[in-house]
Amino acid sequence: MKKNLNLMMLVVLILIVSVTTHAHATPDMSDKIIKRQIEGKAADTFRLRGAKVDLLVEDGYVVLYGTVGLYIQKMLYEQIAWKTDGVVEVDNEIRVLPGMPQTDTAIERKIMELVLSHRRFQGVDVNITVKEGTVNIRATLEHPLDVSFLKHRISEIEGVIDIYIQAKFIV
Repeated sequence: MKKNLNLMMLVVLILIVSVTTHAHATPDMSDKIIKRQIEGKAADTFRLRGAKVDLLVEDGYVVLYGTVGLYIQKMLYEQIAWKTDGVVEVDNEIRVLPGMPQTDTAIERKIMELVLSHRRFQGVDVNITVKEGTVNIRATLEHPLDVSFLKHRISEIEGVIDIYIQAKFIV
């Protein structure tokens, strides 16, 4: 009887150690898979070629760091990370270092051309300021999708390093 009890205790102890070890190994393995998936998707994305970005993953939390030439690349990396299964949070620490810096005036002019050339912005109030590559826009827009459209189009302009948009909507 005592041998059976000792044997049962040994089996229970082995099961507990096995479950505990497996529970700790699983996040590490899934973190490696998450990292490989993000790196693979980024490598397959034409617009991300030439970017020098790395990432850390721990318990599903992703930190992106490194440099890109265009703000759109920073946004694309973050989108890829968020769309990857198992990701809990993304901290985008990627810095934008333009290959050919533009003056703030040149960036502002390109944004104004963008706003004036699209029908969706005709008749809306848009105030643009650019300081050291950081774009600040205050606008009264017709639709929430206009914010996303505007941000994506501005992010493709060489020299833009950050974008802030404050929008009100016409009701």
